[in-house]
Amino acid sequence: MFPEREQLYKFPGPGVFRCDLTNLVFVMAKEAELTYMTLIWDEDLLNSGGKTPAGPLFQIKSAVEDALTQLRFPHSETKEAMKDGALSVADISDEGMSILKPLEMTETHVVVDVPHLSSFGLVWHIIKRFMKNNRPIRSQLMLYLRTPIKELQIMTVIVLQDNVPLHEISRQQNGAQRVRIPSHCQLDFGHKYSIHVDPEDLFLQPMHDEFSPRFGPNYHPTFEVFLDTSTESLNLKLQDQSGKVAWENRLYLQEARWLMSRRKPYSDMQLISHRSALSNGISPATLEKLLDVLIENKILTDEQIASVSAKPQEERAREVLQMVQYKGRDPSTILLAALREVDPVICKELEIDY
Repeated sequence: MFPEREQLYKFPGPGVFRCDLTNLVFVMAKEAELTYMTLIWDEDLLNSGGKTPAGPLFQIKSAVEDALTQLRFPHSETKEAMKDGALSVADISDEGMSILKPLEMTETHVVVDVPHLSSFGLVWHIIKRFMKNNRPIRSQLMLYLRTPIKELQIMTVIVLQDNVPLHEISRQQNGAQRVRIPSHCQLDFGHKYSIHVDPEDLFLQPMHDEFSPRFGPNYHPTFEVFLDTSTESLNLKLQDQSGKVAWENRLYLQEARWLMSRRKPYSDMQLISHRSALSNGISPATLEKLLDVLIENKILTDEQIASVSAKPQEERAREVLQMVQYKGRDPSTILLAALREVDPVICKELEIDY
């Protein structure tokens, strides 16, 4: 997947904890701090072992080596496909790759014990999954409205497995607004699908596309629908080459357009309303990355950075937020956009829009 900045998690003690962003579940034996991030798969390494990615690759680090005892990886298999035994977990380190056999497979997760900390990810056995029984996979359609150009607006349609994290897809859409709809369906790898719309006079591209596993590093559009900005609703369906409908919904675009219209004008207000929570929630590592963005965009001067550095650590985030807020809407927009990328967890908790 697209390399992501490290996220820091603090586990208060023994227990089972689920990440809201990736749906990865951690089973902890003791209190510990842990960082994890997604990495790009080495396809050649996997193929040499007859494997292919079935989920994101997670690099996990902690100073407390034996705190993490088990991981539960979200999968996208149906009940029928779970019987084939094609899923396992790749353990990748500097020494190479080993395969962890699942302890259990639930309807949503693959469970493995963690022998040590390294990089882990869900993989398929190529022959068992794709050559013996190519069964349907749980999938999702993600829709994004791009910023209109005069009377034209493009809606991006991205078709993926349902265990690709939403924030991974959204962070590559350059500010396009997600259209919130029921997104789940079941699709077949290797089959060609096409989208159809009503009104029928809307332009679509391409005419069809083959569905195949994708876990980054890039999430390009599967289809594009060209709309008039006056289009308020439409019927959209995905069907295979036989004409069988795999997914269909009525879309109402007013909400997405309203969210787009309020995002920039209200960015400075978002900063004001969340300043206290952000001051306490932004970690020193996150603040350093935000300062890099602010310097790069010439929002803060060297003197202001020096002033921030002179403050006690616990006061620095508040000082930076106050400086940026006083500079107005555009600097606030840049700061919040950087924060959404650097620390999507705190943005999700505070409901700062993606």
